[in-house]
Amino acid sequence: MDSSQFSDSQPRFDFIEQMDSHGATCDSFRVKIYGKLHFLKRLKKEYAGDIRYQEALRKEFETGYRLEHPHIVRYISFTDDGILMEYVDGETLSQRVATNPEYFESKENLRKFLRQLLDAVGYLHAHQTLHLDLKPDNILLTRINNDVKLIDLGCCYTDSFVDTHGFTDSFAAPEQLSIIHCPLSIRTDIYAIGKTMAILPHHHIYNKVIRKCTAQFPENRYQSIADLKKALFPKRKPWLWALLALFLVMFFLGYLLFAKNAIERAPRKFTFNWPSVSILCNHESPPSESKETQVENKSVQEQSQPPVQSVPSATAKKGPSTKEQQQTAPSVLPPIKKALSEEEQAFLDQPHLRTITSEEFSRYKQQIDEYYREANAFLNDSANHRRYPSRQAYLRRYQDIVDETLRRIKADDWFHPLYNSPMNPVSSYTRKYKADLEHRAFVNSNQLP
Repeated sequence: MDSSQFSDSQPRFDFIEQMDSHGATCDSFRVKIYGKLHFLKRLKKEYAGDIRYQEALRKEFETGYRLEHPHIVRYISFTDDGILMEYVDGETLSQRVATNPEYFESKENLRKFLRQLLDAVGYLHAHQTLHLDLKPDNILLTRINNDVKLIDLGCCYTDSFVDTHGFTDSFAAPEQLSIIHCPLSIRTDIYAIGKTMAILPHHHIYNKVIRKCTAQFPENRYQSIADLKKALFPKRKPWLWALLALFLVMFFLGYLLFAKNAIERAPRKFTFNWPSVSILCNHESPPSESKETQVENKSVQEQSQPPVQSVPSATAKKGPSTKEQQQTAPSVLPPIKKALSEEEQAFLDQPHLRTITSEEFSRYKQQIDEYYREANAFLNDSANHRRYPSRQAYLRRYQDIVDETLRRIKADDWFHPLYNSPMNPVSSYTRKYKADLEHRAFVNSNQLP
């Protein structure tokens, strides 16, 4: 289609091309006006006549039009056809992770992405706006320079528009899913940021931050984007490094001065190898000693070590050399071997202090599926949506099943130590398994009449 016109108030497009999008209420188009590409977002035909969706689209434009940030898509105009926005040549975060996960192997690329995303969300919060639908599909990475562009303010919350807001289940905070009754706040967006970080390759370096971002209760999360930045990018204190370097230099100089003084004060002693001296000087025996000295030396030698062969004289025809004596001399410091006590060995043999094998891990996964079979069957049974009159009754029954499962697990001498193990991969697999069960239970409870 070479050209098109949606309404009388809309200028003629040089061309229009519908884009692949998964929007629930809107279609997306790439259009060209006076040689420049733009992005057009308009309601689908089945929603075009509904005043609620028309006002939601107007709310998105009015909210976005007053924003000006390099990492938030710019809103240009609002017409009868929809919203005309800046066109971004790039791909969503979901597409980048699927097609080029190696991009995030670079720590610099990962830090750059997080900095730009937090800058954009922090700018929204500074302008009294909550995004409320942060997810990989609403985050673009430009084809040139891989910069972040935040899109889709259709579910946002502002001081002026407080009625129209939505979410995506897999990235929504518990307060959005009505699991806990708390007002929406900055910490709702922080929860979605933590969920987004969790899908990034090599996100494990930020596991501690992600766990705090995705805490169930808002008061346990970071309270602002500034706090989250401090956790992700702690500021270095150059004066501490300078102080440490100065300390090391002073310690090294002091050590050199101490060593020099010790050498100067130490008496000079010379040790001679008597057999060698006697051979070179053609002496038959080493200098004689007094009888008292010989008796003392003999008693000391008998107490400390086995008797050593006498020094050979220069006139002896045969005898072991000094090198042979050193080779045959007993070791003065034999290797020390200390056996572990029974308590130490028993401590080290505990199951949760060792790394399990792949076969044990496979058996562990089968066992945890067996223990939680009743809970999974409860969640998968759609008849429970009609059987339980309220969300509270449904969740109460689910919790009773889980409590009974935990009691059986605790009685299992083989399974329980690994279930509580702090070591990977068991603990990470257990946390993910339990989190998936809990999330499914809460989602199912929201579907009750």
